[in-house]
Amino acid sequence: MWPGLGHHAGMRDSDAALIQGFLVGDRQAVETVSGWIRAAAWPFRRRLGDRWDDLVQEILLEVTRLLSEERFRGASSLKTYLWRVASHTGLDQMRAEGRVSWQELEPEEGPSLLPPGPSHGPSVGQRDLLLRVLEGIPTPCRRLWRMVVEGWSYREMSTDTGVSEGALRVRVLRCRRQAIEVRDRLLAGM
Repeated sequence: MWPGLGHHAGMRDSDAALIQGFLVGDRQAVETVSGWIRAAAWPFRRRLGDRWDDLVQEILLEVTRLLSEERFRGASSLKTYLWRVASHTGLDQMRAEGRVSWQELEPEEGPSLLPPGPSHGPSVGQRDLLLRVLEGIPTPCRRLWRMVVEGWSYREMSTDTGVSEGALRVRVLRCRRQAIEVRDRLLAGM
C-alpha cells in the first residue's frame, strides 16, 4: 500500500487503490484517471483549440505531483478532487492565454528597472545594468523574478515554494523595491 494512505481515515479503499495503481503506472488506473481528467478538461477544449492536449498533459503532471505528495486527503471522492484540480489548472491556463502579450513587472506609474530606451528591446548597456541589478539582489528575489518572468501564476509559485499567494505578492513587491534601490545606486555611480 502507498505509504501514508492509512493515515487519511476518510479516504475510501477504492480511491487508495486507484491512486496506488495510477502512481505505479497500472494501465487500468491510468486510463480511469485520464478519462476523468479529459472529461473535466472538456469545457476548455473549444477555447484552447490545438493546445487542449497540452492542457490535459499539464493536468496529468499536476495530478501526479499532488498524489505523489499525498495531497489528496479523502475529504471528497478522488474523482471530485481530480475534477477540481483539472478545473483550476484549466482556469490558470485560460488566464495565461489572456496574458499572451508581454507585461511590465511594475505598475505604470512606478519607475522601471531599466532606463528608458528604444522600444525594440534593451540595449547592451541596459542588459548589463539589468544583470548587475540582479546580481545585487538576494538569491530568493532572483528566484521569484525568474518565476514571474517565466509566467508562473502566484498559485503555481505558492505550490512550488510552500508560501501563501498573498505572502508571495508582498515578497515580489519587496524584491522590486530592492532592485530599484540597487539600480539607483548603480546609476548614481556611473
